[in-house]
Amino acid sequence: MVSFDLDLPLHGSHEALKSVWKLSSQCWPGSVTEGVLSSSRGWLRRFLLLKLVTVLLFPYGYELPLLVGCVFSLRALQLLRSPHISTKPSAVFLLQLARTDALVLLRWLIRLGLSVGLWAEEEEEEEAGTSRAVSALSEQLLEAHHLASLLLLGLLGLEATLLSHWPLQTRRFRTSQWARLCCSLTWGLVLLELVCLLHARLFEQQTYLSTLPVVSLSLRKMLWFVNSWMHYAVYRFRPQRRKSSFH
Repeated sequence: MVSFDLDLPLHGSHEALKSVWKLSSQCWPGSVTEGVLSSSRGWLRRFLLLKLVTVLLFPYGYELPLLVGCVFSLRALQLLRSPHISTKPSAVFLLQLARTDALVLLRWLIRLGLSVGLWAEEEEEEEAGTSRAVSALSEQLLEAHHLASLLLLGLLGLEATLLSHWPLQTRRFRTSQWARLCCSLTWGLVLLELVCLLHARLFEQQTYLSTLPVVSLSLRKMLWFVNSWMHYAVYRFRPQRRKSSFH
């Protein structure tokens, strides 16, 4: 099983990355048309690998993995908009997964603007309150990015599980229309959590939202566990079948 212990020795880390690489190449078979260029397949495979590693393996919030993820997402967005790429559910989910990095870029822009504003003039009481709100928004954008990534990786794992074990029984649910609906619900949940947590943080005297951070943390832990198990199971226990175009 892929290990997520950050204290692994070098050899163990290498083996873990090899396992995730194999998983990334096989966890959503058939999502790309047969005529797609091998270079495009390689980029999308690396993109999924990177997302699995940064979300499930590394402590969240590290700037370097997020920066690398943004670079990969730009290329992935270009490839996923290509006419050579199919519109199957996995492609829809990957497109939305790439778009989540816009939240990271927005966070960096806000932090940059906040830093420039602090340098330009001294803080007054009103400006200090504004800076506090902007700083809170910046941090919550990172949390929103984390939640969106976990949810979309979960949808990718679920689609791969259904395709691997019940391809005929679930065919009517594995459509681009259902995928877009799931993505819309995902973004709705992410936006709702963002607004509620930001409100709870800025208005600490309002106790009716005081349990939201605990619920949010529990949700992320559950999603991390489900994602880890599901993607591992898809790779480890997939039935023998013909090679997909993503091998």
